[in-house]
Amino acid sequence: MFRYGREIRIPGIARLLEFLMASYHAYASSTVGGNTRKYHGLFVKDARLLLAGLDERVNGIQISTQQYQGATNDGGLRYLAAFSAYPPSWVYWIDDIIVKKTITFDGSLSIIYDITGDADLWVRPLITNRPVHEVLSDPAPGCTHEHGGFRWGGLFFSGDLPYEADPVTYRNVWYQRESERGYEPVEDLYSPGVFQGHVKDAVVLFRCAGEARNPPDSPRPRSPHTIPDWLDRASDAFCQRDEIVAGYPWFCESWGRDSAISVTGLLIERGRRDEARAVLNRLSGMIRDGVIPNRFPDNYHTSDASLWFIHALTRYRRSWGDDPFMDKMKPVIETILAQYPSSPVVRLDHDLISVVPGSTWMDTAFTPRAGKPVEINALWVSALAESDAMGIPVPVSPESARRAFRQFWNEEKKCLYDVIDPVDPSVRPNQVIAISLGLVSPEQSATALGTVSRALLTPYGLRSLSPSDPNYKGRYTGDSSYHNGCVWPWLTGYYSEALLQTGVPRKRAAQFLIPILSHGREAGIGYLSEIFDGDPPFLPNGCIAQAWSVAEIARAYRLLSGQA
Repeated sequence: MFRYGREIRIPGIARLLEFLMASYHAYASSTVGGNTRKYHGLFVKDARLLLAGLDERVNGIQISTQQYQGATNDGGLRYLAAFSAYPPSWVYWIDDIIVKKTITFDGSLSIIYDITGDADLWVRPLITNRPVHEVLSDPAPGCTHEHGGFRWGGLFFSGDLPYEADPVTYRNVWYQRESERGYEPVEDLYSPGVFQGHVKDAVVLFRCAGEARNPPDSPRPRSPHTIPDWLDRASDAFCQRDEIVAGYPWFCESWGRDSAISVTGLLIERGRRDEARAVLNRLSGMIRDGVIPNRFPDNYHTSDASLWFIHALTRYRRSWGDDPFMDKMKPVIETILAQYPSSPVVRLDHDLISVVPGSTWMDTAFTPRAGKPVEINALWVSALAESDAMGIPVPVSPESARRAFRQFWNEEKKCLYDVIDPVDPSVRPNQVIAISLGLVSPEQSATALGTVSRALLTPYGLRSLSPSDPNYKGRYTGDSSYHNGCVWPWLTGYYSEALLQTGVPRKRAAQFLIPILSHGREAGIGYLSEIFDGDPPFLPNGCIAQAWSVAEIARAYRLLSGQA
């Protein structure tokens, strides 16, 4: 459990601490100090915001802290004595009254007010109906009022307190983080009525439930390897039947590359065999020209998703052997290897893979990486070797491809080129994937890791570009900095493997994880961020909860604690 005390009375702290609870295609998320993003809401389903939040008052004193354009609303924070997660729970101390508010979310929302003392409680739901990427003025929801509550958007809002229809529009609601990010930060919210009543030493419940709740998940087996409980919980938030959600709050959909990278840490290494099969089987059914799409259903502009898919299958095989599922997947691997080298995104060139611009995981216009990227070809050589060992026909001899891979050595900088044909000598972290796969000699691996560690290592992972490069940007400023300096925690798993490959003791290597594991108390509480600034103090940015960040830090933890 994560616990916070008097520091959360400070608006600048409370509004940076975000919580997230996810269910199938739905989530509830906000900060300790109210909504700061258009993506925040207590009920978001299918990427649409339905219940933005609640206006709450105790004996006429407002404890909710939503901000409005041109006005501050920090009053509720002065009464806040403690906060903990999970579940998110606030303790307010108002004169001689103690109010403990707890939120749970499992596809339906419940808010419990446990009141010690004598109080009048007043709760107004603030609703809308819009895509999470937009804001809306003058919402006019067609609510249906019923005894004990109202219906809206397929949800029924009810509670223990008497309900009274009393429609009102809350205007100029302001989202601080959207303003900082340069997006429209102002919208209106609608309240159809109010739940209010007198409470004395009692527990009061407010509910928001769908007419048909999601079917319950089958019991999940405990992981055979021990990781911190919060990482286990965070892992579950991304795993939704046969999908892996890429990240919250704005990547709340399943992507091919992200799923193929994340499935090992989120499912395979946690013993979730059936769920891993479901994810991999879904990906296998979307192959076209040997390519797995990056964004579903039809964005096939990705040169690495298919190779990450094969890599995930080899991890599955390492855990469970040649079971019936692997027998089913071997023809899929054969199809990929036959079609992928002549697909629209890649071509086979002298036993290695050359890619079209913008098709690797570094996919902005500022990092086109056309040619032969190092991690693509490392995964290619590995796929050839693993497939050949399984008796699957391969288009290129693994030994020949491995010899060709030696061209990546950059003698001048004592590390691997990021791209060859044409040569890009930028010092980037993609080379640790090649080292982790054992494709570099021990001597060169140790030398390259020294270069990588000196240029790229930060407390939260590896920078995407060396600070000595003229294109380096130490602060996140959008696409131009995204892969030109920002720190990406997901590479930590492969960096950890590379360290062990070069003989670094596990206990020593594990010290690198201390800061990123401590990050679970910051930003998205109980999660790991998508990126960090490359310059101190390495502020977190991007999604507050990213699937491959959680997957690869969890995998690194198991690896460096000797469990993998």
